[in-house]
Amino acid sequence: MTLWSITVLCALAALGVFGVWVFVLILGPNRMFRGTVVERAYFWVTESLPSKIERWARGSVGDAVAARAEQVWIVLFGRRNPLFQVIAVALYWTGVAVFFTQAAPYIPNRYVSSWQWLPIGTTLVANIGCYIAACTTDPGIVDDRNVDSACRLFGYDKLLYFERDCRTCKLRKPARSKHCSACQHCIQMMDHHCIWLNNCVGLGNARWFLGFLATFSIVCFYGAYLVGTVVMEQRHLRGLVSGAVVWDEWGQPIQLSFKSSILYILDDCPLLAVLFVLLLILAPAIGVFTAYQLRITMLGYTSNEESKWVNIADAIKDGVVFAIKDGSHEEAIRVIEKEDQGDFDSQLCRPITHLHQVPNVYDRGTWNNLKFVLHPARSKLHLL
Repeated sequence: MTLWSITVLCALAALGVFGVWVFVLILGPNRMFRGTVVERAYFWVTESLPSKIERWARGSVGDAVAARAEQVWIVLFGRRNPLFQVIAVALYWTGVAVFFTQAAPYIPNRYVSSWQWLPIGTTLVANIGCYIAACTTDPGIVDDRNVDSACRLFGYDKLLYFERDCRTCKLRKPARSKHCSACQHCIQMMDHHCIWLNNCVGLGNARWFLGFLATFSIVCFYGAYLVGTVVMEQRHLRGLVSGAVVWDEWGQPIQLSFKSSILYILDDCPLLAVLFVLLLILAPAIGVFTAYQLRITMLGYTSNEESKWVNIADAIKDGVVFAIKDGSHEEAIRVIEKEDQGDFDSQLCRPITHLHQVPNVYDRGTWNNLKFVLHPARSKLHLL
């Protein structure tokens, strides 16, 4: 194995580890992974590992250096920082450059026709446009000019959200909003802060974020398919299809199998090989994340609210969630701590035993949820 092959394998292994890390960070808190190795890995990466590193750093290099390192960490991950955005853009355009220099000269080929350039161009333009829009569009920043209208957009369900002021902004906190420590603002219907966008994903730009994910999934899957056809075309151009033969260093003929011929081409075209494997890694990862974002959007909640629902599920297991009848005989879901349960009439309190018994008051219905995210300005207020 050559030094170049070893370098390529190491790079691909690093990309694989990075892909697993991103997958764990994004989907670790999801309810579908509760009690699984993914959830345990998430808590290890976000809680156990940082605390161990901090203890090691303070014991090895002293409190002063450790404090300085913590400040660097806050600058990189705790505040808006274009570093990861620049890295993402650089990697994206590097991949595009490799595609157009290594793969595009062999399109069309015997597997794809020249009309493929129409979806290639359209998808790339749409993907880049959605990314720019997601990065630059106001995600729904709450300030003193729009706080009243933001508070009217959603009612307080008194389960996930309560009427109160933000301790940092000192403004009234709209329902479904969250204060972002990186952006230093409360964000309407905040989903999460994305370091690759250097922006929050919220009410104002969620549609562009969904558009970016959807088109990027297509770019990855379609790109992997097109690069695969180029590799297959190379088998024909190099005469490796029938009677595939190459010559070893002593001049002896070697019969190649299909697998060996593919590996031979990838070893001879390292840039194309790296792009091909990277697309094969990214395609399912981005596809799963896109499906997850689309799913929670259509169910009427955000990834930020996902963790709140996890807390409600834990509270149900602890036996502190009840459906309480009010004067109009309607039921409201409330959390009642065990020490306070004696103050309530058991005839009016029905214990909740499963999360499915708790309605999501912000759920407008599958298609209405999607339409609200795609066209929030055209949707009606959701008052309780």
